[in-house]
Amino acid sequence: MTYRWLPLSLLLLLPGVSGCEMLRSPSPVATAEMVLMEAQRTNEAIERGVAARGLAVREALADEDLQELDEWWRARDIYDPHKHLLPPMLAQLSLTPEEEQGPIWDVWLSLEEDKPELYHFRSLYDVRIFFLFQESLPEAVQDAYRSMLQPPRIVQWGQGGTENHLWQQYISGLAMMDGSGFPVANPHFLATHEAWLRAELTKYLTIGQGEFHSSTYYGFSIGALLNLYDFAQTPERRQLARAVLDWFSTQMALRLSWGTAGGAESRGFDRQTWGSGLTALAWIWWGEDDPQEIGRIVGQMGRQGHRLAILAATSGYRPPAQLRSLAQKTIPLPFQLRASHPSYYSYHQDNQFWETFYVTPDYSLGTLQVPGRNYQVEGTINAQYATYKLVVRDPQGRENAVVSLGGTYHSPLATGQSPGDRYLQEKGASLYQLRLTPEDEAAGVPGRSHLVIPKGYGEPHRIGPWYVWEIEGVWLCAWAWGDEIRLEMPLEEAEEHLALVAQGGHMAWVTEVLASSEYETLAEVEAALAQTRVHDENLQASGQLIYTSVEGDRLELIADARLRVGIRRINGVEQSLTDNPVLESPYVNQPLWSGRLTVDDPQLGSWELQLKPGQPRWSDPD
Repeated sequence: MTYRWLPLSLLLLLPGVSGCEMLRSPSPVATAEMVLMEAQRTNEAIERGVAARGLAVREALADEDLQELDEWWRARDIYDPHKHLLPPMLAQLSLTPEEEQGPIWDVWLSLEEDKPELYHFRSLYDVRIFFLFQESLPEAVQDAYRSMLQPPRIVQWGQGGTENHLWQQYISGLAMMDGSGFPVANPHFLATHEAWLRAELTKYLTIGQGEFHSSTYYGFSIGALLNLYDFAQTPERRQLARAVLDWFSTQMALRLSWGTAGGAESRGFDRQTWGSGLTALAWIWWGEDDPQEIGRIVGQMGRQGHRLAILAATSGYRPPAQLRSLAQKTIPLPFQLRASHPSYYSYHQDNQFWETFYVTPDYSLGTLQVPGRNYQVEGTINAQYATYKLVVRDPQGRENAVVSLGGTYHSPLATGQSPGDRYLQEKGASLYQLRLTPEDEAAGVPGRSHLVIPKGYGEPHRIGPWYVWEIEGVWLCAWAWGDEIRLEMPLEEAEEHLALVAQGGHMAWVTEVLASSEYETLAEVEAALAQTRVHDENLQASGQLIYTSVEGDRLELIADARLRVGIRRINGVEQSLTDNPVLESPYVNQPLWSGRLTVDDPQLGSWELQLKPGQPRWSDPD
């Protein structure tokens, strides 16, 4: 096969946000011309990197054999084959001369004939294929696309589902109706889909998102918005897409931890390095430029990552320039984020979940406090929240270590949670408790919690009651309470992991993460832990656990089952459950109900997105 760049390369070189508009003069003597030249060089380097990473992803996907994939899904009667076949089709079309594309379109037509349904995971890719290659579509393919906007098929663009399903279906459909030039039999869909888009943007900029920072689903939602951003003919709709994309990319950059989706997340638990859907897109925008590193990361990313990365690789959207150093974590560290999130789907139930995220040069630690007790085990449920995630940076950049801590009602690997899990975090120190109630026991909640660690880090050192692991550049220290404390190595349910297990009707943990750059030897760790203070005398009677950390912060967690989250105090201050900001940190802020998101970069200055009123407005005119 002969590869060549298509006119697609023109799209790739159209950044969505001009970095030079956001640069400010580095010194009083710098001239405007010097700043402009430096900005242009920076933008050109960024575009070369995006193009190189995008080409590597497209070439990797193009290696898939469409005929084999077609035979594979038919033998199994896969109900959603498009999500497996359309991404390699997109890649092959982007690398194949027009006169040689016939066999690819033959597979597309065969798939269209046998699986004509329009559904979310199809819409995402099919709309992008249409727009990128609409000038060279075979007549039969063009007719099939035209029929998608006529009865009876057009009503399928209004199908429901989870949040990412709605993004894919509604917004890809809106792009098709707005930009295709085909007659739209039901033009009210243009209005209803745009209204939903506006409502979601308003929700995100006022109370936040239900499916927040999902390593599993962010790529799908973003891919649909890229369709609207790249292909909409109505400027206002393109602006709406840009605004939501800027909000999404800010969430990603804020918590991105060297190739892993760090911190708490909804509907996902990323243990990989550049392997999840979220990080695959992030890599296209902010990844390495070195050719050897590009090849290595594409090789370890896997097909799911490739299938989402190609969406960013074939798009003209670029995140705000201020997010680059935040995503790459080249800003001054450490910093801590406090955040809150609404309940799933809600437009009014704000402040339902409370997040803490702390990142240093060596690790990030995130916890999520989920109120109340929920025993639902099917559908969009609390089990799909990552409530404790420690990401330890691999100095070689190959495979970060990911550690989790939680109950086991929804997952034996503590990637979910148990009803009644309670957390409290300040910087690298955290408390956890699970105190079973009669309702928990009646629902079958196990009296068991796990600290789950990659098996390769071996058995811990023992320092009195502390279990201490040396993991890359940190010491992970854990103290557990329960009727029984034991080490399972390997963990039966996942042989690549070990677990420290606490079992009983009332379990509690203290974890502390220390940088080995500050505490070089185990003896120094022991001396540091000797300075901490634990008060557990009221633990069994009232669920009170108090810990004074290595840094001197006093954490108090009372697991009172009568309260939604117990009682949580840091340095004597009870943690508020009302009016918590959507985002609060030194670099990114969004006050609750404000309609305003700000990003501050030490080098590039401030960037702001806000609603004024009903329409997004930026501090940088586009």
